[in-house]
Amino acid sequence: MNEEEVKSLLLELQSGQKSWAEVAEHRYVFSMMEHIGSIDVELRDDLIYQVFWRLIHNRHLSNELMIDMLNTALSDIYLFDEIGGNGVDSVFKRSYTALLIALLLNQDLQHPFLTEEMIGKVKDKLVTYLDLEEDIRGYVTDKGWAHSVVNTAYAVDELVKNPKLKVADYDEIFQSLVNKIFTSKAVYLSSEDERVIMPILTMLENGLSIDIAKGFFERIPPFLAKQKEKASTKKFVILQANCKMFLKSFYYIASTDKKYAFIERKIERCLTEIS
Repeated sequence: MNEEEVKSLLLELQSGQKSWAEVAEHRYVFSMMEHIGSIDVELRDDLIYQVFWRLIHNRHLSNELMIDMLNTALSDIYLFDEIGGNGVDSVFKRSYTALLIALLLNQDLQHPFLTEEMIGKVKDKLVTYLDLEEDIRGYVTDKGWAHSVVNTAYAVDELVKNPKLKVADYDEIFQSLVNKIFTSKAVYLSSEDERVIMPILTMLENGLSIDIAKGFFERIPPFLAKQKEKASTKKFVILQANCKMFLKSFYYIASTDKKYAFIERKIERCLTEIS
């Protein structure tokens, strides 16, 4: 089905001309997936994503179909489609695939259908994707939100809530998340820092070593000092801006809960040293 056919189908669904049972069929679900990264904002955001949310949340899809969807989403032609490209439309396909993965992971939390092995596979793929994604744009004029960092962090947050994920995997996930923040490619302007903090807090709740978090904040001042010597002035200013924004957001969130007092103190010292 082409974009217009998918759009017509989903509009019929919204108007009540088609039933959820019809749209839950394998061929329609995968037709929607084919256009998950459309630059038509209405089709991508208001129709495909919203219909996927309702199909999954309201349990219109079989476990077997959702497993097929997840395996497809993790493939080279979805989550890794044209990976490494920057400033091109393929980012929408990768980013909205990450959102679909988040929906499927959330459903597994409510009504388990994924194996421990599959959760491990999702972890490996999301970590690799975080490391490889170069396009970190937020809002793109006339095309809507690309938001690869925000959408992937959302998927990671659903992943780290899963009891089938090994706590031993948290360190690797933590490093991938913070590496995405400490970039000199562009200044984050669309709440990327706040979204990345959410899975970090989830991991701290579920067993991420406090020493790992403490060590991370201690390494920031010497890291920035080294980058100041190596990087161009422009790149360093961008890197420092992203770093400070992340630390300030983390500080604010930590200050609202006494159990994060150790983080609050570490961030205070860190901000003082890099100011």
